[in-house]
Amino acid sequence: MSTQLFLAELPDAIDEEMINKAICLLPPIKREKIKSFYHIEDSIRSLLGYMMLQKVLPRSQYPDSISFTEYGKPFVKNQNHFQFNISHSMRLVVLAVSKYEIGVDIEYIKPVCLDSMSGALTKEEYAYLQSLPDDEAEKYFYTIWTVKESFLKMIGTGLSLSPDRLNTNVYFDRPTITLDGKQQNVSFQTFQVECRYQLTVCIRGTCQINNMETLDAAELLKDLVENENMK
Repeated sequence: MSTQLFLAELPDAIDEEMINKAICLLPPIKREKIKSFYHIEDSIRSLLGYMMLQKVLPRSQYPDSISFTEYGKPFVKNQNHFQFNISHSMRLVVLAVSKYEIGVDIEYIKPVCLDSMSGALTKEEYAYLQSLPDDEAEKYFYTIWTVKESFLKMIGTGLSLSPDRLNTNVYFDRPTITLDGKQQNVSFQTFQVECRYQLTVCIRGTCQINNMETLDAAELLKDLVENENMK
């Protein structure tokens, strides 16, 4: 199985009644996780990611085989050769799948106070950031952040491991990363999506993604309902 990326956009109109019905169709472990969100938009993003996974996961492995690590990373039980990760930001949700360990992060690019981000960067990264013009500094920061976040999601710790322990080199076509000074045997691929989103995939293996498949949210919802009705 090659590494693949799937992208979906939140619907313009939110039918909360339909969303709640769809959530009720999910297995308990996922249903409770989605219901824990305070904002309906967060619930929809999580639901959409799950529906995307259903689209690409073999029917025989869906849905009761989904579980979570102690840090909350989802995985498919007894399927070491099917790895996946989900990320979302604003209106976009992305799913990355591979036979290797994988992490993905997408971030909506918006103005940030770069000085307040120093705690997430090493001294070298922060010094270089400060040397750049504002527009280049913003792009550099989001590249660094998505590289680090995708790595942390791949290893399954999330931000329980402080990102300033990671040092990135994003000056080359393919970024590299060290953890506590030790080079990590991973590869990255970065994208800009719709000009306003930065996306990075991290994988243990060679990361070569040539395109992203766009999935329709309405069709995914329809598939979820039909699949449940067939049981």
